[in-house]
Amino acid sequence: MHVSSDGIGSSAHLDAILVFMSEHQPAQKALQSRAFAKLCGAGNDFIVLDGADGLSDPSPAQIRRLCDRRYGIGADGLMVLRPGQGHGPGVGALAFELDFYNADGSGGMLCGNGARCALERARMLGLAPPGTTLRFRFGDAEYSGAALSPGQARLDLDPGYRMDEPITIAVGDLLMSGRFVDVGSLHFVIDIGAIRDSAGRPVYSRIDDVPVATLGKAVRSHAAFGPSGVNANFTELRGGRLYVRTFERGVEDETLACGTGSVSSALARWHDTLLKPPLVVVARSGDELVIDWRLVAGAVEDLSLSGPAFMSFEGRFSAF
Repeated sequence: MHVSSDGIGSSAHLDAILVFMSEHQPAQKALQSRAFAKLCGAGNDFIVLDGADGLSDPSPAQIRRLCDRRYGIGADGLMVLRPGQGHGPGVGALAFELDFYNADGSGGMLCGNGARCALERARMLGLAPPGTTLRFRFGDAEYSGAALSPGQARLDLDPGYRMDEPITIAVGDLLMSGRFVDVGSLHFVIDIGAIRDSAGRPVYSRIDDVPVATLGKAVRSHAAFGPSGVNANFTELRGGRLYVRTFERGVEDETLACGTGSVSSALARWHDTLLKPPLVVVARSGDELVIDWRLVAGAVEDLSLSGPAFMSFEGRFSAF
């Protein structure tokens, strides 16, 4: 990969041309030169393409290449952002529309931090006035949210989430108790204190000691969750903050943050301990996300995910 640049400005944006060298892989159909922006949401990073350029979405193979951290730009996922149909003021207007793909080229699920990064990118493109709550399409569903200020964004989630009663699964010689949660993406949330050996003794006292890459992989594809599997979230409540580590489907590894996983973990902890919102979640990156909601007659309303979202650089890729 060749990178050329005129330098990094005060805004830390990189004006670069990335050329993917075809000799490193079998020949693929060429893709026209295309602009991209790289955004980061609490450690989750995404390639964002401007769908207004009229080009088609990359293929799954091209997405895998672009998201590869050695041969591509590198990211947890890729998004194509387009101005919304009926963009502008008025009831039912969509500010923008978003197609989301995981690093492995798959899609079909909500990505909380991806949606927040899209809100920040939409602000930069003039599609989302700062501080204004607006509606947008993410995949096949509509959501609302706001670019709160440069570098901060909030996603409003559907309060009609699904949460099952706790179950216990076996992973090797360990037993893990947790809750299945669906907030638009599927999660199994585990308090690290509920990871026990065959004698019933807790195995881990700190979340940093949990081997998420191996245990998370086993949970992600566990038979209890069917062929589609789940994202695996490991949590520890410490000092009034909820620490969360996630093994993500579609990335197939631990990521530095997970937005829907943070929301699922906060809701599970609230159900089990009656902690009051807002809850501060500390991601693996060290960044903090705020999960908030209101209780109305015992039901969750105004469920939201807020935190950092910023552009780290932009450039062009020219060919595969």
